[in-house]
Amino acid sequence: MYWLLSPTEQEEIRDKITNLTFELSRLTDRDQADQIFPFVGRKDRRTARAIINNLALENGRVADPFAGSGIFAYAALDEGREVYANEWEPFAYRLSTAPFRTLPKQAEIEQGLNELEHLVGHEMRRLYRTVCPTCGKEHVIDGLFYDRDPEEYFNPTRHERMGPNGENIIFRGRYKCSCKTTQKQFDTTDSAHLNTIKAEAVIFPNNPLIENSRINFTAPDFILYGNLFPHRSKLVLIRLRDAIGKLSINSVREFFYDAFLSILQLAKYTDYRSKSQDPHCPPKMLKETNLYHRLVEKINQRFIYLSEQNFDVNKSHLTCTDFRDFINNLQDGEIDLILTDPPYGDSVQYFELAQRFHPFMGYTLATDTQRLEFEVVVSNAPSRPNKKGRQQFLNDIETFFEKSNRVVKDHGYLVLYFRPEQTHWVADLNQLKVYGRRHGFEPLITIDVAQNDPSMRVLASTAWTFAKDVCFIFLKLRDSERRWYEADVDLDEVIYLAAREAAGDRGQPFSKVLFNTHLQKLLREHGLMRLSSPIYSDRIEKTLQRFSDKHGGQYILTGESPYELMHFGIDPELRLREFVPVVVEELTEHGQTFTFEEFILRLCTYLDNGNRKIIQRLHALNSLIPDLLLAHAAYTPDHKAFQSKSVQEYIDPECRTNLMSLEPYEFEGLIAEFFKRRGFTNVSVIGRSRDRGVDIIATGVGGDIHLIQCKRWRKGNNVGSTAIQRVDSYKRTRNADQAWIITTSDFTPEGADEGRITHAHLINGRQLINSLEGYFPGRFYLP
Repeated sequence: MYWLLSPTEQEEIRDKITNLTFELSRLTDRDQADQIFPFVGRKDRRTARAIINNLALENGRVADPFAGSGIFAYAALDEGREVYANEWEPFAYRLSTAPFRTLPKQAEIEQGLNELEHLVGHEMRRLYRTVCPTCGKEHVIDGLFYDRDPEEYFNPTRHERMGPNGENIIFRGRYKCSCKTTQKQFDTTDSAHLNTIKAEAVIFPNNPLIENSRINFTAPDFILYGNLFPHRSKLVLIRLRDAIGKLSINSVREFFYDAFLSILQLAKYTDYRSKSQDPHCPPKMLKETNLYHRLVEKINQRFIYLSEQNFDVNKSHLTCTDFRDFINNLQDGEIDLILTDPPYGDSVQYFELAQRFHPFMGYTLATDTQRLEFEVVVSNAPSRPNKKGRQQFLNDIETFFEKSNRVVKDHGYLVLYFRPEQTHWVADLNQLKVYGRRHGFEPLITIDVAQNDPSMRVLASTAWTFAKDVCFIFLKLRDSERRWYEADVDLDEVIYLAAREAAGDRGQPFSKVLFNTHLQKLLREHGLMRLSSPIYSDRIEKTLQRFSDKHGGQYILTGESPYELMHFGIDPELRLREFVPVVVEELTEHGQTFTFEEFILRLCTYLDNGNRKIIQRLHALNSLIPDLLLAHAAYTPDHKAFQSKSVQEYIDPECRTNLMSLEPYEFEGLIAEFFKRRGFTNVSVIGRSRDRGVDIIATGVGGDIHLIQCKRWRKGNNVGSTAIQRVDSYKRTRNADQAWIITTSDFTPEGADEGRITHAHLINGRQLINSLEGYFPGRFYLP
């Protein structure tokens, strides 16, 4: 654990993280210069360079098991590091490794373009022929707007990219007519020409695609490759492919074919805004583009970009394999930094998305049993039931942490650059912490690394999505510093809890015998009684002394461990409700606004102990987070961020109800409604039945039974141990799971101690008002 490092080591790490955070904060816009891929991705090369420069030694080694577009590998080479990069998807691997292949000379590129023009130029002009409406000369279409279903070219659905009078054939900019006309309406001549083209035969790839409605490969129409393309585009693609294959210079053929692959997505049925990352084939408002124009443009763009790269290829090691095999082939402790963007969540099904390119590479994912079995993904494909569940995906992520432990050097770093899923905000971040700690990586900090990128805003439909990327930094610990895990159980936490129980609320010295008594109880609860064997005594003793000092036969808790700040035995929802206003106050301390991402990342720092039960509960509570936030913050006028919400904004004192003015049955009814709104079911008020063991019975989200005792008591009349013992006894005799005592007053020291012993949930008046505020804002108060 980080706190076990020497003060010098801690200071050195803090300095690195501080410098990195400051450097990243100065990158206010996204660098979109990296055009290896046909679209601008999320990764930013400057961000990666800053991470590498701060966390990897000057002559160190950087690894990326999920290299994707290759940006992190390029950044490592920019910074003079040796890089090991792996990408298993064939299309991504081919394009991302282009900078490491021999680049043709400028004269060879020009020769290739001339050969291409000689081979297909005339045919391209024939296929895209139109007639200028102004001068009557033959010209070439650069783009055609139309509707696919029902087919309509003369009067397609209007949009802003068309001309003011509905002109839907465009040849703007460099492609304008010699008479300077730039657009026209589709006419009968164009219609006759298009019908002629549609009658021409073409042998086009028609590979079966893996059906997946999530990424718009849907049956029955769009699970065959050929059905994704209009007929003219098929003719053009085949002619371009064949012509490139006839070019005289090998390196030029390969270079041109990379460019050809990168324009394939523009050839399919495409939205008029050319949203190239979307496989959807829309029925209306489409655009057919001149693929010959786009190919020549892409060739020139790629040549300029690749000419600017100056990589030392001797420092690059590139592979195309499963990440497990990639890491297995690395040496023990040879990596300073793993920096990667793992395919996190069910929106990153990029192997299946790449089926748009595979047929022109002679590859079919649907028949690749190895990739189908071992890809790290959550897939909606009916043919891949083994990839449908989220748990199998999380198992792969944990395997990544497990294998990384061997190859990252002690006090090296592992950095995840990813976007948390909307439906699993807090739980996902906590789960990653658990995986890291279980395999020797201590989470240090989570940094928001997204910039103001207009092209990405369309991906965030509401303020409640993670529209930004985060940088999650882990420190690789020595074996003597890492936590002791047995399966899902953090033994450091268990041993600390046993010591805390032995010390009592006042932190008194305790004996090993008393500690062992409490430890045995906890080991029994976790099904780990085998650890009570003498063979584990030394390890338990060493772990205990992480948290305590030994004086003779007595131990005293030092109060310095990270567990001191955790909130054991408190329901995660109560913790959420307690910390949300704290986080809002911190983020708006000097009048600043904040984003939802910033709020979640700060909130996660207060929810740091993440055993399986707590993480499952956080998953269930995820939908409450927006309500909790809006109870203490308000939208900014543009709805893009949040600002502090003054108490006066949502509390009208004249409209509030004093809880002490409620009749006992009214108070019980309010608490019952409170639990219903929290997601509990089968909520029944039984207090009026004169069975005074409890007042309310409710069923939790996991099916567990909760018993609730309500005490509307005056301030100063605090609840003692007897009332809590009574509820606990009722719980045990009825085989219930959880007990709650909710009061408008407070608890005596004896009552608080009894609650700790019985693991009952205790809510005093102040906590109750804070909790009610999330569901009944401005409705109740206590004097």
